[in-house]
Amino acid sequence: MVKMFTSKFVSSLFMVLCAISGGSLKQIPDYIEVCKRDQSTINECVLKSIEKIRPKLAEGIPELQVPTIEPFVIPQIVVDSGNVVQFVAIGQDVKVSGASNFTIKNIDVDLDTFTIRGRVRFPRLHFDGRYTLDARVLVLPLKGQGNILADAVKCDAEIVIKSKFIEKDGQDYIQFDKLNMDITVRDYRVKLDGLFNGDKTLGDAANEAINQNRGEFLKASKPYVEKTASKILLETANKIASTFPIDDLLPNP
Repeated sequence: MVKMFTSKFVSSLFMVLCAISGGSLKQIPDYIEVCKRDQSTINECVLKSIEKIRPKLAEGIPELQVPTIEPFVIPQIVVDSGNVVQFVAIGQDVKVSGASNFTIKNIDVDLDTFTIRGRVRFPRLHFDGRYTLDARVLVLPLKGQGNILADAVKCDAEIVIKSKFIEKDGQDYIQFDKLNMDITVRDYRVKLDGLFNGDKTLGDAANEAINQNRGEFLKASKPYVEKTASKILLETANKIASTFPIDDLLPNP
């Protein structure tokens, strides 16, 4: 769940970066810092742009198709751990708060290869939604559905996006064709209501067992979530990039 939110937030942030870079709007609003195609200034400019646009991210930017991140709503999350541990979970209508306090730890835009590298940190995220669970912790089978509350700290997303140029109607466009993502979560706590048909004693014991084994759950879900996150980000980035020629997205000085 934490990893899926992080990926969707990074997707939204990348959409903003595309718009920041130049001509995707007929009139550039004052909350956007335009960045030119200058290797000596691009990284500093993008960082400055993100800080400038941070207040708008909290409320949403309809003209850029960027949803609000306070709260950020994830319609559905599906995690299937495969054979590592028995863990199949579905989250629905999960509201995430705390995302506007993000920090860009580093960002590097290589204008020669159009490779983007970056790391985003969220100090603390709070999750509130619905869930369905089919899992086994040690010898304890867990099945249930109900409300979920969770808190995660120090969530990091490291991404590397590679791209190439394609020609369309006599103009060059950028196409993002490969993305590697590494998502880490320092720690989290979760509370599931509705386990064992609402039996409080068994439910409390099960929640404690889940939290005691949270490292195993993160390890089991990591490859699945990173693969899904990469797919979401690539699709989102290419929707924006395929609309505007590269000279509009990144104008020369």
